[in-house]
Amino acid sequence: MNDSGSLQNLNDIVVPGPVAWWPPAPGWYVMVALAILALAWLGWNRWRSWNRNCYRREALQSLAKIRATDSAERAQDLPELLKRAALTAWPRSEVAALTGEHWHRFLDRSGGMDRFSAGAGRALDRLAYGGADALGRDELLDLYGAAEQWLRRHRSPVREA
Repeated sequence: MNDSGSLQNLNDIVVPGPVAWWPPAPGWYVMVALAILALAWLGWNRWRSWNRNCYRREALQSLAKIRATDSAERAQDLPELLKRAALTAWPRSEVAALTGEHWHRFLDRSGGMDRFSAGAGRALDRLAYGGADALGRDELLDLYGAAEQWLRRHRSPVREA
């Protein structure tokens, strides 16, 4: 009575053990390597951008100091501050010789605005050549606002380091 087809001869189904999660498949090593390279590249670009904008942060700090003193003598530093920031971001040959309306148009074009051509530029010229006493309080505040907007928004050509 040794019937090989008998139900008495059946055994339980053997379930294989769980698949080990370590070591991962080779594709995971490739994915991790690509993720590390991508993060390194992003970090490098952020660091370069932060370094390129160091002059902008320093100029904004200087502008905040000028505004905080509320002094007419200190306000006369504003035209020099804008010119130094522009000379840092653009080649000297493009910026150094600009004065008057050409300087105002440059500031507006590079900052994506029209505040200097519309009136703040005339206040900037009077401040540079006539002293801070030549400006009213409202004109000075408008000029400070235009300068801050330009320092925050201007886009310079990308320079190779």
